[in-house]
Amino acid sequence: MSEGTPLVLVTGANGFIGSHLTEALLARGYRVRCMVRPASDTGYIRHLAVEWAQADLDRPEQLREACEGVDMVCHCAALTRALDQETFLRINAGGTEALARAAMEANPDLQRFVYLSSLTAAGGAEGPDEYMDESRAPRPLDWYGKSKWAAEQALHALDGALPVTILRPSVVFGPRDRDVYAYFDLVNKHLELSLGREERWVSLIYVRDLVALVLLALEQEAAAGQTYFATGGATTYTKIARLLAQVLGKRTLRVTVPLIALEPIVLVAKVQERLTGKPALLNEQRVLNMRQPYLICSGEKARQELGFQPAYELEEAVQETANWYREHGWL
Repeated sequence: MSEGTPLVLVTGANGFIGSHLTEALLARGYRVRCMVRPASDTGYIRHLAVEWAQADLDRPEQLREACEGVDMVCHCAALTRALDQETFLRINAGGTEALARAAMEANPDLQRFVYLSSLTAAGGAEGPDEYMDESRAPRPLDWYGKSKWAAEQALHALDGALPVTILRPSVVFGPRDRDVYAYFDLVNKHLELSLGREERWVSLIYVRDLVALVLLALEQEAAAGQTYFATGGATTYTKIARLLAQVLGKRTLRVTVPLIALEPIVLVAKVQERLTGKPALLNEQRVLNMRQPYLICSGEKARQELGFQPAYELEEAVQETANWYREHGWL
């Protein structure tokens, strides 16, 4: 491949989103440098023709070397679970700022720095007709969302020097994902869990559509200095469960879990964390977002300014995801 071809640094390249993005960048003709931690599982990307950089967001001295000679950065790496807010802020906010500064210092002509933030940086909407847009002041609820918003603010402080584009993905699903997979697994076991009696809404985006938006953010001049929600549309958890049942060919038993039932789960999680020194999968912070009835956002700005239009209908995306889970023995 020609040395004149732009070199893109992808952090968290071994992860769910990062691995799909790495494949798409290579298919588009870019050179890619994958930044991973030394102990990372690189099974999804180890066979690809990429450069490698071992670095940790908590080790600023390693970031400069990882950034040497790159033309663009796609920052996907993030800490999603921690025992305290300070750890989230150190890695997700402090690490993001350190990476941005390292990229600027190593490459004065850096073309673009795309940061994958999160819908949780903005918080929840007020109702089913109030789709959050980029003009609304963020109101993050949990430590993770607050750390993502802090990272956005740190990058905005570098505006003018850093050609940054911030993307706030809604709930991302697709092949290789382990979070939304839990819903597939429940339905596959003939269960449909409903949290509380009120309907709950959520915005979703298929991973291949998100990757397409990242490419637009990298390549379009209009994206520089902008923030965009990344979404393929909103739906209810009830509709999601029924679609999963249809795709998987399962009959399900609907079980309503009262919101108050989350309280003993949180207490058990706290005890577990104290005993093990590790964050629980379902802890108080995760529950804060689970309680929100309207985690929905608008993708209108990305459509108008970048021409982004999701290519996948929800049923098609769910079917493709289910097929992958089955082929790889997850279901």
